[in-house]
Amino acid sequence: MKTLILAVLAGGTALAAAPAFAQDAQCDGDPVTLRILRTPGNYPYPAPMKLWQKDHPCVSFEINEVPFAQLADTISVQASSDNPPDILVYDGPNTQSYAKAGILLPLDKYLPEGWSDDILPATKAEHSYQGHVYSPGIEQTTVAMYYNKTLTDAAGIHPPKTLEDAWTWPEALAAFKACQKGEPGAPEIWGLGPTRFGNGQPGLVYNDLIYQRSAGDPKADPSSSAYKTFWAMAPDGSTVKGYLDTPEAIEALKFYRSLFNSEGVAPKAGIPNAFFDGKACFYVDTPAAGNALLKDPVIEWGVTPMPYFKTPIVHTGSTTIGVTARSKHADIAAQFAVDMEWGEYAYMNVEERGNLPTLKSLFPRFPEYQSYPMKIFVDQLEHWGQPRPPSPYFAQYDRIVTDALRSVAFGGDPEEAMKDAEREVDRAMRR
Repeated sequence: MKTLILAVLAGGTALAAAPAFAQDAQCDGDPVTLRILRTPGNYPYPAPMKLWQKDHPCVSFEINEVPFAQLADTISVQASSDNPPDILVYDGPNTQSYAKAGILLPLDKYLPEGWSDDILPATKAEHSYQGHVYSPGIEQTTVAMYYNKTLTDAAGIHPPKTLEDAWTWPEALAAFKACQKGEPGAPEIWGLGPTRFGNGQPGLVYNDLIYQRSAGDPKADPSSSAYKTFWAMAPDGSTVKGYLDTPEAIEALKFYRSLFNSEGVAPKAGIPNAFFDGKACFYVDTPAAGNALLKDPVIEWGVTPMPYFKTPIVHTGSTTIGVTARSKHADIAAQFAVDMEWGEYAYMNVEERGNLPTLKSLFPRFPEYQSYPMKIFVDQLEHWGQPRPPSPYFAQYDRIVTDALRSVAFGGDPEEAMKDAEREVDRAMRR
């Protein structure tokens, strides 16, 4: 673990032997050190922290950084210790898991007036548990489909630029095949490039569960398979039995499997920077890829909405900030966490990072999101966005369902994979 004592001076971070305070304000009370646990270089950023310290000169920060792969285990251990962190910066879909485990402090009484009206509905749903809010949410992100305009133009393909005209998955497959160059399964230019997430292999819930969820219908009868397909877990987070292996889900997964096998338009292994190197026609990613291309347009590109089967859907969720329930400085820690995710502080944090804000009032302050192509992400977030199935058991669900999806992508039987996943997740829920 990497430990930093943060002195917020001149807008930068500094290593020191003991907590330090902003020099432009005088502490006239009891000094407080807030301990922050996060992954390297994550929120909150120095500039908003420095600004916040002007009004709170008695507060300093000790930052402990661990790799993302170690974060969940570190939180579990440290949150129950005699000297827990005060602030946790973690992956948002885990909010309900941490709330159920008693790790997080409810923040309802600290939320500013107007927060509930300003926050994106998907963010509020993701960070609420049993009627309480455990994180205000600091950023949102979702995926859309990028395309190499040079390649699509050459193939006579004109991807849709609005949600109303979005492709279905069969329409998208036709475009992949028309644009791909070379032998299916081993082309020179892939129809659909590999993900950059994880190890570059398919299967991640964030990207790939939306195939089968889009085959469902959230407005159908709650007892129907169409309804259960869309939600992919009981809405109260209590079970997955009958939600993952529906007929609709299995048909969608057969299509998903075909992309990597019989159709041969997508690779099973990671190919670093395939899209950016002009080796893929289409590519699924977050706004981060677009922001990188805006700064360094190595290819001519565009963005098209995510395809779907019956109901358009994209997953939401990203880094967020919470307060440990056992913090020795709960009130000031909660004030800091909420402030970093509200108003000017939130703008400063998100502007530094480049992802989408969670507050509707902040969108007008990001000009890149006001017009095509980046506005696609905003429109999807507002109209199609759904959190990954909220549950106190999301960590187990995420791991098990990712493994099942990956096995399907590598040629496995969808029905068998999803039945096994249901059994494993339900077993984890009963523990």
